[in-house]
Amino acid sequence: MACQQQAKETATTTSPVVKKTLGDTALAKGTTKTNWLRPPYKHWAIKNVDKLFPVRIIAKGAKTLDLEKGSFDLTDLKIEQFDGKIYGFEEHLDSNRTDGFLVLHKGKIIYEKYFGNMTETSPHNWFSVSKSLTGLTVAILAAEGKIDLQKPTLDYMPELKGSAWDGTIVQQLMDMEVNIHFDEAYNNPKSDAYKFAKVSHCVEIPGPPSKFNSVLDYFKTVKKGENHEELFHYVSLNTEVLGMIISKVTGKKPSEVMSEKVWSKMGAEQDGFIMANPNGYELVSAAINSNLRDAGRLGQLMLNDGFLNGQQVFPKSVAQTIKKGGSIKKFAQSKRGKVFKNFHYANQWWHTDKAAFFAKGLFGQWIYVDPTTETVIVKFTTADIPTSTEYDWMNNMKLMEAIVARLGTVE
Repeated sequence: MACQQQAKETATTTSPVVKKTLGDTALAKGTTKTNWLRPPYKHWAIKNVDKLFPVRIIAKGAKTLDLEKGSFDLTDLKIEQFDGKIYGFEEHLDSNRTDGFLVLHKGKIIYEKYFGNMTETSPHNWFSVSKSLTGLTVAILAAEGKIDLQKPTLDYMPELKGSAWDGTIVQQLMDMEVNIHFDEAYNNPKSDAYKFAKVSHCVEIPGPPSKFNSVLDYFKTVKKGENHEELFHYVSLNTEVLGMIISKVTGKKPSEVMSEKVWSKMGAEQDGFIMANPNGYELVSAAINSNLRDAGRLGQLMLNDGFLNGQQVFPKSVAQTIKKGGSIKKFAQSKRGKVFKNFHYANQWWHTDKAAFFAKGLFGQWIYVDPTTETVIVKFTTADIPTSTEYDWMNNMKLMEAIVARLGTVE
């Protein structure tokens, strides 16, 4: 959410001239912590977060899971766009400013392509896909008995007494069912979005520094929303509280726990990393980074009910709960639910009206998992405009569905 504030504020398309004349060297020199989410700078910055901000490593394990190569032609697919236009498969990827695209079918790579300055070793910011790894980590800790999802949030975070989370249980944070007053007026320096951006340091905003000494100090002031009937409210602050709970029950940073519980066991070929602010606080809702294939390995891990690289990484029940999904009724009352009928949300993962579920992030990041066809699709993107709009959801949901439909014909 903090990362989105300047992105939405500057939702303009980069001109073709700028794209051609500013290479990586010029972009690197011109990129700052203030402009890094604005075009054209973000086309370099999103793949170089560790060169701009302090980061914490999400360490890989000693053993890498080699991904076999398969063979299947997707290039003749036709993808309907938000505006009704029909694009070919790779035309769609290019027009949507894709950086990297990966399709795994039955554990094998059947398509992998990199665009522009993205390579197979490039780290890429996940944005809100980060929420899904955070939720997965909390769910694993719950399966181990370290967190009780039915307990009050204040049992773990008594510091939040009197805040929006007073009276909630942890499961409500996992499912985005907390009634929060959060003003997302991105053109108002007095808004809640600006307050969070200043204290989290995800984007450096000119002007006086935050009056809060820490993210937790700010969270203590966040109040319940006025709409008490609101049943689903997607707000990054919930994920950040989950990160605080991870640290409370383990005595470790979220990055360490993510490594221990997931990253070091799934056969990652590179370390992941997460942005940290000057106080060492890790932004778990929007700032995890990895290469394309390792995001694919996470999707494959979810598809396989926690089994990968020759071991049961976490209990099957953890993945199965996410696959089952959440409340269609509650989700239906949300802005997103009014467009995507019978979708739902559970444990920080989105769920379609079919068997597929996915992680989704700003500017077009996707990890899409379809159990029916044993397919994992990863899309890393640096779209010119913020992709919380229907533009991105519809364009790329059509893409995912077209791939799944084609693979559904394979014996």
